[in-house]
Amino acid sequence: MGKKIFIALSLLAALGAGISLPHSEARAASIKGKHGSEGLGCADCHKTDKPTAAAGVEACLECHGGYDQMAARTKAMHNNPHDSHLGRMGCLKCHRVHTPSEYLCLECHSDFEFKDK
Repeated sequence: MGKKIFIALSLLAALGAGISLPHSEARAASIKGKHGSEGLGCADCHKTDKPTAAAGVEACLECHGGYDQMAARTKAMHNNPHDSHLGRMGCLKCHRVHTPSEYLCLECHSDFEFKDK
């Protein structure tokens, strides 16, 4: 009985090892939208290939520019989300990389329209 359990567990472990992706490929596969299509990996934002926490807003601003630059880039929008009456907010309040974005403005302003690029 013990030998059968050992063999079964060994087979499961071997199968699991054979179908798992290397960590960097598994994480890169979960990066959505433009960041994923641009070929960015974990270390580009998290500064490590094995992140344990969300990247800070500094990582966003490093590539996308400061808050004033983002407000200027999106000034043509009918409702500029980067020039909000709520002030400067962390990018991850709305933008996501690993899941679909959720726009904070829409919690109150249901008539606003935002689209991911």
